[in-house]
Amino acid sequence: MRNWKTILILTVLAMLFATATYAQTRPNGFSVILLVGENQATPGGDGLPSAPGVRKALNDVKDFLPYRSYRVLDTQWLRNGSTRMKGLDDQEYEVEVESNDIVDLPPFQKKKEGWLNVEFKLQEPGAVQNSSEEFGRSAQVLNLERELQSAKARIAMPQSDEMKKVIAADIARLEKMVRLARARKLIDSKFDMAFGETVVVGTSKIGGDKGLVVLLTSVTSGAK
Repeated sequence: MRNWKTILILTVLAMLFATATYAQTRPNGFSVILLVGENQATPGGDGLPSAPGVRKALNDVKDFLPYRSYRVLDTQWLRNGSTRMKGLDDQEYEVEVESNDIVDLPPFQKKKEGWLNVEFKLQEPGAVQNSSEEFGRSAQVLNLERELQSAKARIAMPQSDEMKKVIAADIARLEKMVRLARARKLIDSKFDMAFGETVVVGTSKIGGDKGLVVLLTSVTSGAK
């Protein structure tokens, strides 16, 4: 009887220890780093965070990226959900992360414990969500651009200072509306990642020789 009690106590202690260990290492949220990559080297260093996982993630895909230097634009921490991040020239981006544990029980187990299914999205605010919106959005952009060109032509004509202020405000409003109407979905990706891992989620060209690069780290409760 004592042997059975001893075995039971040891089993319970082992389960408690395993549960505590898992709780310390399971994800507590995500760190999102938004970088701008450039073809020209940056004087005084590469501008990357010191975290070794960030450098390793970029080194793993360096042969597929055309950039020679990187600068951090913004960093955010979030659990499952969404947030906004700042890019170049105060351009805002919407970020959404959804994840769940990979649960494949034997005999169909393909992944070891400690992996996540992740869905990641990066888009400009107001981006179209489906193809049915694209045609209407294109027509809207054309109309707004015509109004914008007309307003710019008017402000170039002789006008009173008061009228120029009115037209300038109209130009600013139309430019904002054009940006919203042109908003794009930049990254929409599904992938697996390990607890505590840092991955390069994707890249997106933003003009010239520059591009956005997004890194995602699954931050565990026991991370230091």
